[in-house]
Amino acid sequence: MSSNASANGSTTVLTNEATTTQPSKVDPKTSKDAIPNDEEDLAMMKKRKLVRCNKTTNPLKFKIWQVGHFLTLGFGSISLLFQFFWLPNKYYINSICYRLTFIGAIMAMLATFSKKFGLRYLPSPASMLSQQNFQYLILAAVWIVSFKSVFKIIPFYLLSILHIGNWKEVSIIQKESEFISSLIAYDELLLIVYLLLRTIFFRGGSGFQLVLFLIFYWLRILYNKETRRLFGAIIERLDYEMSKVKNEKVSHYWKKIKLSIQDRQEQDSVKDN
Repeated sequence: MSSNASANGSTTVLTNEATTTQPSKVDPKTSKDAIPNDEEDLAMMKKRKLVRCNKTTNPLKFKIWQVGHFLTLGFGSISLLFQFFWLPNKYYINSICYRLTFIGAIMAMLATFSKKFGLRYLPSPASMLSQQNFQYLILAAVWIVSFKSVFKIIPFYLLSILHIGNWKEVSIIQKESEFISSLIAYDELLLIVYLLLRTIFFRGGSGFQLVLFLIFYWLRILYNKETRRLFGAIIERLDYEMSKVKNEKVSHYWKKIKLSIQDRQEQDSVKDN
């Protein structure tokens, strides 16, 4: 048998059969500081949550974001001039600028989407579809290979103005951001009407584009408050006009449509709250 003294004053007695430790006396005044409380530590560990740390902005992604928005603004301005003034598409300048506008928009949207989620940690498909950036990304890819339209290019052009204005802190753009957002919303309504008319007259590919855009627009009504507010105002306006219709069948079906939309909006507002 032998004995050794430890650094804190306790004595360890060694035997051939077993080893026992005799703790030294602890001052009661300092015992709370010297001995950790296991219950408190366990409670602290339960309260801890895993939080993703905010990474610093990737210079390459930020550069792609900048180039994308500047491409959208630059080539979008040229394409809008050609279409507003009915200029001839000489040397395919309008067609080239039109498609480069959407290529710039795709670059900017991809950079934003990658910064928000990371390409390795993409959310579920349902969550991706509810994101406006992802919706605009899909639409831009479809608009590139479809017919040209001012209504298609204006939302991306105005979105780039908003983003660049916020980045550069342009006071006029920041003050009028709500007005610019309302212009985007009204332009998208006009695009729905335009695609519907083209579908009625059997213009190639218009039906597919209308269905795709209506799906995304309905998702925005569900998840975007501004779009939902605008849609509610349109429903109220239509309700006022439909109240003048004397046809009982039309009035009956309109009431059903209005009630279903109102019920859906109430359910979504409860989920948001």
